[in-house]
Amino acid sequence: MISKVMNIENKLSDAVLAFTLGEEIKARELLLEILDEKPSCFDAWRALAEVHLALNETDDAEQACLMALELEPEDLASVVSLARILVRKGDKDGAEEATSRARILGWKEELAEDS
Repeated sequence: MISKVMNIENKLSDAVLAFTLGEEIKARELLLEILDEKPSCFDAWRALAEVHLALNETDDAEQACLMALELEPEDLASVVSLARILVRKGDKDGAEEATSRARILGWKEELAEDS
């Protein structure tokens, strides 16, 4: 079991590196491999949304982002990503709603830090 977790972590690191180097197709392939092994991998869904967005695959980016948010509904980065995706898709109302949600989550985080 430990080797499977390490394999997923290694693939995730490799995918992030590939994306950073501008190798979006390779990053997408690695992330999809991870999700075949572990469909509940939040980090892979969140990263896949960004990769799809970089490839201008906005429908796939939205679906990946929604999967990430299904797993972690309060994740600020995923909500911000969703807003960016919806802007790219031309969904002004959806983007405004996601932006408002992100703003509220950001405030919650700030209040928690100040406590």
